[in-house]
Amino acid sequence: MGWKQDLRVSNRQAWANEKKPTLKNLDSNMKKNTTFIKKCKTSLAADYRQQLLNDIQKLSLEKYISEIVAGVLEGMLKCKTTKDIQACVEVVSALHQRFPTTFTLLLTSGLAKALQPSNRQQLAAMTPEQQEKEETSRISRQRTYLRLSTELWLVSVLRNVEDGVTALASTEGVPGQDDGMTGLADALTSNKKKKSVSPVTSENSGPKGFVYRVLRELLGADGKQHINLPLVTSFVKNFGQEVLGIIPRKQRAADNTDNDMPVTSGTESDDFSLVTPEQRQAIKEELIMPYYESVVEHLKKEHTFIQKMNNRNHDILFSKGQLSDDVKQRFEKNTKTYEKLLAQTETLTDGLDLEMPDLPEEEGVTKVFVTSTANSMAEGKEFQLNNSVWEDDDARKFYEDLPDLGILVPGIFTETTKKKDQAIPENEATEAAPDASQIEPAEDRIEDKPSESDLDIADNGEMDTSTIVDEALEQMGNDDSADVKPAELTKLDLLLNRLTTLGNRDMIDSAAVEFCYVNSKNARKRLVKALFGVPRQRVDLLPYYGRLIAILNQYFPDIGEAILSALTHEFRGLQRKKTVELTETRVKNIRFIAELTKFKVAPLHTIFSCLKVALDDFTNQNIDIVCNLLETCGRYLLRTPETNMRMQNMLEIMMRKKNVQHLDNRQVLMVENAYYMANPPERTAVVEKQRPPMELYIRNLIYLELTKKSMDKSLKSLRKLSWDDPAIQHLMNKIFQKVWKVKYSNVHLLAILASGLNKYHPTFGVQLIDTVVEEIRVGLEQNIFKHNQRRIATVKYLGELYNYRMVDSPLIFDTLYTIVTLGHDFGRPARDRFCPMDAPNDFFRIRLCCTLLDTCGMCFDRGRAKKKLDHFLVFFQMYIFSKAKPPMDVDFMISDTFETLRPHMQMMTSYDEANSEVDVILLDQLKSVQGNDDKVQEDGFEDSDGASDSSSDAEDDDEIQDLLDAEDENVEENEISSVAPDEEDEVVVLKSQEQRRKEEDDEFEKEFSKMISDSIDSRKHEKKAAMLDVPIPMNLRGAQDRRSREQDRVSQTGGMMFTLLTKKGNRQQTKLMEVPSDSQLAVTTRSKQQAEREEHQQLKRLVLNYEEREQKAAHQLALEEKRNLKQMKGKRILHISGAGGYQHNNGPKNPTTSKSDDWQRAFE
Repeated sequence: MGWKQDLRVSNRQAWANEKKPTLKNLDSNMKKNTTFIKKCKTSLAADYRQQLLNDIQKLSLEKYISEIVAGVLEGMLKCKTTKDIQACVEVVSALHQRFPTTFTLLLTSGLAKALQPSNRQQLAAMTPEQQEKEETSRISRQRTYLRLSTELWLVSVLRNVEDGVTALASTEGVPGQDDGMTGLADALTSNKKKKSVSPVTSENSGPKGFVYRVLRELLGADGKQHINLPLVTSFVKNFGQEVLGIIPRKQRAADNTDNDMPVTSGTESDDFSLVTPEQRQAIKEELIMPYYESVVEHLKKEHTFIQKMNNRNHDILFSKGQLSDDVKQRFEKNTKTYEKLLAQTETLTDGLDLEMPDLPEEEGVTKVFVTSTANSMAEGKEFQLNNSVWEDDDARKFYEDLPDLGILVPGIFTETTKKKDQAIPENEATEAAPDASQIEPAEDRIEDKPSESDLDIADNGEMDTSTIVDEALEQMGNDDSADVKPAELTKLDLLLNRLTTLGNRDMIDSAAVEFCYVNSKNARKRLVKALFGVPRQRVDLLPYYGRLIAILNQYFPDIGEAILSALTHEFRGLQRKKTVELTETRVKNIRFIAELTKFKVAPLHTIFSCLKVALDDFTNQNIDIVCNLLETCGRYLLRTPETNMRMQNMLEIMMRKKNVQHLDNRQVLMVENAYYMANPPERTAVVEKQRPPMELYIRNLIYLELTKKSMDKSLKSLRKLSWDDPAIQHLMNKIFQKVWKVKYSNVHLLAILASGLNKYHPTFGVQLIDTVVEEIRVGLEQNIFKHNQRRIATVKYLGELYNYRMVDSPLIFDTLYTIVTLGHDFGRPARDRFCPMDAPNDFFRIRLCCTLLDTCGMCFDRGRAKKKLDHFLVFFQMYIFSKAKPPMDVDFMISDTFETLRPHMQMMTSYDEANSEVDVILLDQLKSVQGNDDKVQEDGFEDSDGASDSSSDAEDDDEIQDLLDAEDENVEENEISSVAPDEEDEVVVLKSQEQRRKEEDDEFEKEFSKMISDSIDSRKHEKKAAMLDVPIPMNLRGAQDRRSREQDRVSQTGGMMFTLLTKKGNRQQTKLMEVPSDSQLAVTTRSKQQAEREEHQQLKRLVLNYEEREQKAAHQLALEEKRNLKQMKGKRILHISGAGGYQHNNGPKNPTTSKSDDWQRAFE
């Protein structure tokens, strides 16, 4: 303020003629004087200040006063920065000190004319576009003139408007009031009544001054439309402290001043104070505050109008589905006007140090706001997950708990920037914040174009990334510090290279501290370039980059400003490009802005402006932008009270556009996911089930800690439980039955535990097996898709239980056949019969069979089990062909299973072939059963004792055979299970085959003798029937040949031969006896044999007739197929027969042909 005080003293002396300049030898050369005038027109900037001051002292300028005034007025418009304005004030003060009675009066008249309101009559004759253009140009000129006039008034060059009026009345050659001084007519008429005012009139004649009169004329004619609001905003922003005595809160916080601190220096006397209290009170209370109140009322009216228009547009859109172009353009124009008025009102409110007024809301909007924010977390309350801005407490700490560099780093590394900013005088503080007079005209020129978007860029060229960063970095200025040391450059390079590897909060905080030690403006510029140049695929780094920027922004705000400026420029440039290749860049850009918003580095209006631009053109790439924005910070904006209402409206607009527009499935899914991520539906918290300590202990042993190494320990711990307690038994059964809660790779370990416990608690094993089988059957009956993993685990569990000898092979085969036949008619799947429980396109039962066979199928490789598995594999192939074509993964699973179990097995190629083979298998089994019956039921005995003995021996032989079969299976199972793959350290010693057979024979003899004796003893007291028909024991069937020969010999005598079985001690003896043919035993036996032969012949005829009918039906279908093929050429038709379901292609096939040699070998 020192330079203003000096100029003020000199200018006051010039008005009072106390210090008249005594210049001699002045140059009156016309060329030099004309050159001086041109310099004034060209520029009054700081570069020409000293040269102009020298010319004023050397040249004789009395004859060119009017030309100099015109040149100065033209040169003033080119002064934009604070330094240029200071230079202009010094030059004008020098001219005033030389020519106070001529130059100053004409300059006062010219400035008063330039600051007049617009002529309404002239505007009325223009078109709306011309009026808008004229007003924009006038505002731009008058902003500069008003600032310079205020500066000249503060240094006492300008005093009152009456000085200029006097000059108009007395000076020749100067334009009069008819040329535009209509606004000062009252002042002129009032001065005519008085005496001629002297050029050196004291300041007391006009106590309110030049600025008051000019502002009164500008604001008095602008009470409704508030066109001059940018002028008032600029005036309050630049001279709020000097003229109005108001210090904004932001400036007070930056300067660490109190609210009661006086604006002017306390060392200044009243004689030299720049503004008197009367002038300050008059300008503030009579002009600025009333105008501000009218602006607030205007803003409220505009806000209500915009709301009504928005609601009306919503109703039209809901009823008709779209808005007309005129309505859209009108709404966009009014919205932009309202937003511009709102922004200027916020600036004026901040400059006057007032609170922003509350804007009225409609009831519907208010209710939405209250409902959504009623449960929001208030300050000082505990953190609550459901109503919080953040997803969880970790997210809150990540975005809110930022380290303070002032504590972690010595003060010299963080206070450098602040001290430099405080050391800059107020009149030179252009590096820290650009002057308002320089920025605001450009903003007004952009905002005053209603047809352009808010985010359009002034230039027409496409802007690449480097250009964006360079323009953003230009605002940071040049580095005035000393050259950076090479060691610091090396550290900075290492830090920037490590940015892409900083993947957690601690590393980012350490990087921020490390950067402070190499801090400089050049380092900050390089950091900005590195942060902005994050790879577009690495969106995972954006939260950490945002945290780094937020930490550094506390002490180096130019980093955040540069990054945000670069991102907004990039967003605007991407909006002009509609190519699909830039999708990843768009996603990275909007996510970066959203992360900075969550860290409160980016203002809220920035993210909302981006969202509005994307919603206005809600198509293609803008849908991706909106969805990524909502996924990143939608919850934050919706749960924040300040932005809740606006975010609710934005989400409503998005969902309405989604319903109206025709989007593809991907875009619809993206929009819905983004909406529910920002506004998730309310749901009750999951209540954790309370379990007793014993259950928690057992679940921990089985579900969490069960491994190969801990299996023995877990088994011992489980055996130590109190198994006599029914609660413990129920708990163990429940835990072991829910095998799907164990890791799939640990199912066999659970089977090992079950097998180990079954040895000591057989009841537990029985209940477990029953439950597993029942679970498999229930899954087949219900067939619920969400239980598929559970069913797979249960089937594998059953197979593992077989591997560890808890179940036998019959149960496995029964389960396999149950899987493929349950629900099918006649227990046989067919193509022509639909099964509701097992649809043709449902292949999950195939997965179950393959899983069970992969688990324990390799054990069935010998004896009866091998033959049973071969039969099932044929039946399984028929089941597969009864389905539709399986998908690729199921087909591969089937191939792997057959390759593992039967690598050399010939695979079927069609359903007909598999069906035929199944018929052959069933027919063979039927014939074998009938053959055994013929041999067994050939003869009978009359003697009851002998019949009883033979019946007992026959049953004993069947039991022995079953035991032998079971023994063979047990041997096979023992051999397979002894080499279990899960037992790594177990060593198995196998006995030789001969020794094993010898032991088996001895054991068999012992068991056989015991069984015979027990059987005889048990049947001694049975009631003997009068007539018994018992089969001959297997070991006595060799005597039938001898009986046949004797029968031929005695047939002539009419007798009938029988074999009589007797027993002496432990030995059985047989002998032949002849019975008369007319005896009851012989008659009964012959009639029974005759009936059996007739029944057998009848069965043969039925089978043969069935085959003949099948052949005829197949032949008839083939003929029909040929006729259809002739009618429908180029098509293939499948005919499904009644029971077999055969497929005919270009001719019939005989499904009942005899077995081939290959199938005979396969089933033998």
